[in-house]
Amino acid sequence: MAGYFYHYQQLMPKPPTGDLILVQPDHSDVSGDQLRLEAQDLATKQNVQVYYYLPDQRTQQFWQHQRKTLIVKIQGDYQLANPATNQAEFNYAAYLKQQKRTFYILNADELKVVKQAPQSFRNRLHRLRKKQLLNSQDLPEPLGQYYRSLVLGYQGQDFKATGTLFKQLGLIHLFSLSGLHVYYFVALIQWGLLRLRRPREHVALLLLVLLPLYALFAGASTSLRRAVLLCWLHIFNQYFDLKVAPLDCFAVVVLVNLIYQPYLFFSLGGQLSYLLSFALLFLSNFSEWRRTLWLNLISLPLLLYHVYEWHWLTVFLNFLMMPLFSYAILPLTLLGGLVTPIVPLIGQLIAQSFTGLQTFLSWFAKPQFMLTYGQLPAILVCLCLSLLFFSLAAKHHKISYYLGLTIIYVGSFLWVHFPLQGRVIFFDIGQGDSILIESAFHREVTLIDTGGRLNFAKETWQKRNSQSRAERIIVPYLKSRGIKHIDQIFLSHQDADHVGDLPAILKHFPVTNIYFPAGMEHNAQFKRRIWPYRNQVAWHPLLRGQSPTCKTFACQVLAPETPGAGTNEDSLVLRLLINQKVWLFTGDLPSEREERLISQVPIQADYLKAGHHGSKTSSSDAFLAAVKPKRVVISAGRHNRYGHPHSETLLRYQNAGIPFQTTAEQGMIIWTFDDRWRSFLNGEERKNDYGSVSIKKSP
Repeated sequence: MAGYFYHYQQLMPKPPTGDLILVQPDHSDVSGDQLRLEAQDLATKQNVQVYYYLPDQRTQQFWQHQRKTLIVKIQGDYQLANPATNQAEFNYAAYLKQQKRTFYILNADELKVVKQAPQSFRNRLHRLRKKQLLNSQDLPEPLGQYYRSLVLGYQGQDFKATGTLFKQLGLIHLFSLSGLHVYYFVALIQWGLLRLRRPREHVALLLLVLLPLYALFAGASTSLRRAVLLCWLHIFNQYFDLKVAPLDCFAVVVLVNLIYQPYLFFSLGGQLSYLLSFALLFLSNFSEWRRTLWLNLISLPLLLYHVYEWHWLTVFLNFLMMPLFSYAILPLTLLGGLVTPIVPLIGQLIAQSFTGLQTFLSWFAKPQFMLTYGQLPAILVCLCLSLLFFSLAAKHHKISYYLGLTIIYVGSFLWVHFPLQGRVIFFDIGQGDSILIESAFHREVTLIDTGGRLNFAKETWQKRNSQSRAERIIVPYLKSRGIKHIDQIFLSHQDADHVGDLPAILKHFPVTNIYFPAGMEHNAQFKRRIWPYRNQVAWHPLLRGQSPTCKTFACQVLAPETPGAGTNEDSLVLRLLINQKVWLFTGDLPSEREERLISQVPIQADYLKAGHHGSKTSSSDAFLAAVKPKRVVISAGRHNRYGHPHSETLLRYQNAGIPFQTTAEQGMIIWTFDDRWRSFLNGEERKNDYGSVSIKKSP
C-alpha cells in the first residue's frame, strides 16, 4: 500500500488532447450561469473538470433537466487545478487529485452536444440516479436535501447551509456515519421477502447482488462504500457460515477502499467515517451517553485540525442528536422519499418537522457558543488519537492518558493563542488588497482592506451561490490562528477589490473600530455595504494629521487632506511604525497624488506596499526616490485583466535597485517581527502555469 501510495503521489499525466468528453447525467451541476461537469476525456480516459458559462436560460434549463449520457465537443484550455496559495486555504487541486482522481480543469469557450452515448449498464444506473435526483426536487424542503444527501449520495449547493450548520455544531460526523441507512434498506428487504416466505439463502444472495449496485447507483461516496462493503461482508459470512471477526471485516474494508482511493484518509469525511466506525467496534457494550461522549472525544482532534472551532455544547447536542438521527431522521427521510409522491401530506409533515429541528439547532449556532481553538498540529492530532485509544483499551492507569491529553490540548491552545512573534500577512486574495497585522501574544489584530470582487449586473437566472474570497481565505486563516476578534479595520477607499468583502468579515468576527477616508461615508455604494452593520461597529472617518489609537504600533495618516468620495485619489495613506520598521500603505493612490505627498509630509519607509497593485500610474521614480524602500510588496491577481503589475513599474523597481515580491507569483507573503520574510509558495510560480493545452476547433 505504501508503494502504491508513493506511485500515485508521483503521478502527473499529460494534459488531455482530445476535444470530445463523456458526461454522465448526474455529474453535471448548474449554479446560476455556470455549468460544472465531472467528465471523462474520450482520448485519454482521464477524469476532467469542465467549467462553462451558459449563454442563456434555455441552455441552463437543458443541463438542469437532461437525463442522458452525452458525448460533448469542447473548445478551451486545459490547466492544472489551482493549488492553495495561503495558509489554511482549502487546497482544491489536492482535493481533485486525491478524492476525484482529477488533475486537469478545462475552462470551456464552447460546448456542444454531439450525440447520446451507447446505453451500457453503467450509463443506465447514472440515468436512473439523475431521474431520482430530479424527482426529489418535488419533495418539500428540507426533506429533499436530506433525501438527496443520505439516500442518493448527492450534496448540492442547496445543502451547503445545512452542512455548515451541522459542522458548526460538531455534528458533521452524523453524515460521515450516514451509511446507517444501508442497514435500514437491508432490514426492510429481508423483512418483506421473508414475510413472502422466500428462503433465507435466496434473500442473502439477492442482497449480495443488490448492495454493490446500490453503491454505484448512489454515487459510491466514502461513507456509503464503507457501509455497503461492511454489510456485504456480514451477509457473506452468514451465508457461508464463516466465523470472521468484525475487526477483520473492518480491516478488509479499509484495504479494499484504499486500493480504490489511496488518499482516502486525507479528507475529513474519510477520517471521520472510518475512525468513528472503527471506534464503534470497541464501544458496543457502552451505554448511550458513554458512547456519545467517546465519539465526541475521538472526533475532536480531527475537527480542530480541519475546522479550528469547537462548540461548547457539542457533547449535549450529540447526546441529543445521535439517537434522533438513527431512529427518527433516517427512517423519516426514507419514508418521506417513498411515500410523498403518493401521500403529499406525509412529506409536508416530515419536512416541517425537519425545519423545526434545524430552527432549534440554529439557535445554538451562535458565536458565543463557539470556542475558536485554532489549528491543532497534525502530529498532535495523531498523538491525541493514540492516547484516546490506549486509554480505551487500558485497564489501569487511565488517569495518566487523560492527563497527557489535557496537557496537549491546553499547551497547544496557549501556543496558538499567544504567539511569541508578531507578523504582517499579505493575503493572496486575487486582484485586490488585504493585509493583516498580528501583534505578539495577539494583543492586537489589525486588518487593512478586505479584498473583494467587482460585481456586474446579472439577471436572476445568472446569479449563483458562491463563497467570497474572504470566507475562503481570510476567515479560515484567522480561525486557524485562534483569532476571534479584530481590533480595527482600515479601508483605503471604496473600490470593491479593497472593501467588497467587508460584510463577510463583519459576519464572522466582532470588530471594534473601522477607519476610512473622510467623505467616503457619503458614498452610496459604501453605505449599502455597511448598512446592516451600521450599529455593530464604531466608524471613524480620517484625514491627514489624525492618529488612530493603536496599542502595538504607531499609526500616522498622511492622506487624504480633505474629505472626498472615496475614489483612488482619496485613498487612505498610512505610515506605520511596526517593531522599529516603518511601513507605507498607499491604497490605489495615483502618481499625481504621490508627488504631492512628497512635498508635504515625511514619507521615507523601510517597506512599501505598492500602490494600485503595481499599476504604471503609481510608484513614480520621484516617489520611490523619496520613500527609499528596502522592499516592495505587490498584491495582484494572477493573469488579471488589467495587466498588474505593469512591466514599466517593475522596471522602475529594478532600476532603483529595490527588491519586490508579488502575491501573484509567491502566494501569501509573511513578514515576522524579527525582520524575516517568507512566502507560501517559496518564490515559485504556481504549478498550473505548466502543462496547459488548448483545445481548439477541429478544421
